[in-house]
Amino acid sequence: MARSFNKLGKIRKAKQRAGNHSSHKKRKQQAKMKNASVHVKNLSFRSLKDAEILALSKGLNFIPNPTNKNVKALLQNDFKEFSRKLRCKYHFCRNNDLPLHPFYENTGYTPEKTCQTLETYIDKTQIELSSIELYRGANNISTQERKALHDLKNDQSIVIKKADKSNTVVIMDKKEYIKEGIRQLNTHHYESVEKPNIAEINSIIQERVRAMKEKGSLDKQTFHYLTNVNETVLRPGRLYLLPKVHKLNTNQNNAESKMPPGRPIVSQIGTATEKIGHYIDHFLVPIVRNQDTYIKDTTDFINKIESLKLPSSCLLISYDITSMYTNMTFPELIDAVKRALEDTRAHIHKMIKIPIPDPTDLLFLLKCLLENNVFEFNGHYYRQIIGAAMGAVPSPEICDIRMHEITKQILCLYEHKQNILFHGRFRDDGFIIFNGNRNEAERFFTIANSIHNLLKFTYEISESSMVFLDTEIYKGNRFENSGILDIKTYIKPTNTFQYLHRSSAHNKAVFTGFIKGECIRHARNTSDKDVLRKQLLEFNFQLTKRGYSKHEIKPIIEETLSLDRQNLLQSNRNKSNTKTIPNVLVTKYDPRIKGLKNRIMKHWKSLQNDDYCKMVFKSDPIIGFSKHKNIGDMITNSTLT
Repeated sequence: MARSFNKLGKIRKAKQRAGNHSSHKKRKQQAKMKNASVHVKNLSFRSLKDAEILALSKGLNFIPNPTNKNVKALLQNDFKEFSRKLRCKYHFCRNNDLPLHPFYENTGYTPEKTCQTLETYIDKTQIELSSIELYRGANNISTQERKALHDLKNDQSIVIKKADKSNTVVIMDKKEYIKEGIRQLNTHHYESVEKPNIAEINSIIQERVRAMKEKGSLDKQTFHYLTNVNETVLRPGRLYLLPKVHKLNTNQNNAESKMPPGRPIVSQIGTATEKIGHYIDHFLVPIVRNQDTYIKDTTDFINKIESLKLPSSCLLISYDITSMYTNMTFPELIDAVKRALEDTRAHIHKMIKIPIPDPTDLLFLLKCLLENNVFEFNGHYYRQIIGAAMGAVPSPEICDIRMHEITKQILCLYEHKQNILFHGRFRDDGFIIFNGNRNEAERFFTIANSIHNLLKFTYEISESSMVFLDTEIYKGNRFENSGILDIKTYIKPTNTFQYLHRSSAHNKAVFTGFIKGECIRHARNTSDKDVLRKQLLEFNFQLTKRGYSKHEIKPIIEETLSLDRQNLLQSNRNKSNTKTIPNVLVTKYDPRIKGLKNRIMKHWKSLQNDDYCKMVFKSDPIIGFSKHKNIGDMITNSTLT
């Protein structure tokens, strides 16, 4: 009986342990799913499986480990291209230290073989690469998750996009997505058109480009860039929407449409106007940078704000210009650019290193760009008839130039402009420091909202704190002591912290660089050390949730806390615009390949034995890793299929 009793007791305990283990495993899975769900916004009527949520929660920039078997062959092809570049550099070394032309394109020219020293390096390194070992590592995505991605890609009833102003992955019903697109296309900003004659549009542009070359307005490199167009592959633009999930009604009934408003982006890649867009933008950027309200980026904004000693009663004001890009007419945009070119021509001459075209030619190309913004959506063609398309390269500069004129008009009519202590604008967002009362400040926006038929200003006024760009400006301890506003990094309440997942098939340097970059951003944006410590502590916590090790985070955070903030604020100003051609081997990163750098460098020093090679190849080669397809490449598309 004793033995029987003991045996039964052991069985009961084993079952209890198994039950506890099962409960623990279940709780762990539930917690995992809860954390994953934060990064995925399902607005469709499709019920997502656990594997689909887990796969999407990794983020659209997550790269699954590559599975292709011809890794060595691909690496040899990449080294072949690297060898071609080395030979070109050998033959054309006299131009080695010159800055790159702004419209430089790889010609693919293959020169004759060079000296024995360089050819020996190339041959020996090819042998080294042919014997490189491939390591078999753990897969970073499960079989179920790979299948889930395949199922999501092939589901024709849904559309998957990145959320506007965040990295959240959004799943929408295709019908609702199309309905939102048509709602926007039925406004006065667009018109429906027949299938466009892309060849005719390209012919008009090319004819003008050739005329500019004959006048001497284009150098050889720029002319080649603008005319190197394969007409057979040109296509209309493609409209896609980025869902503004931050504007969703959280109380919306599931039975109703849950599609939020979308930000319309017209992709210009592969269009007849893509290259002239880059060309136009090159001449407009110096004009915008010369504006008195111009803000380059957050660092520039902080430097300007921290140079001011302000009265304690000043008001902090931020404003937003609603739909700035799509609410300006073509004639007013073209006329604004024309006036800006006339006013700043001397300034442009100092900034631009290539021939400056006649303003009539530049304005002709600008007119072509605006009036031929034809795109496809859901199998139909449309043309934008008001505004500059978000997605076209020069659109921000074109609208900035007109917006600067409008703000000057507002100030001419504004009775209290002497009370404006600071006024800066970054695209459609503005920031004002005002030394007066609220009624006087609001008068500025009363004028602003009456000066243009389509543009409307929304604004906030505060006596203590205000958010602008990715910073929060407030009156803290420093302001009380010295009259200089305090600043800290602003974290949006809707931020889901969907950082690049640590298990993604990226080079280790990418993760280190990301952590360091974010830490430096916090340190640069935050004036109070105690506040900075709290922000970095939170950053550390969020990183660990994305698979990062404390051992790789802690040293970077400690180093960041010891940095001089003033040096960080000045570092961007000291960057040179000169771009020289380094020795770069470009290849796809594959975690199975180990010791690539060592094999590239093994015989590199032998080049120093030749006086000519020693002069040409002064710096060590760099490995530039391109990426394999990420989840976004796999499951998202700018067209509806």
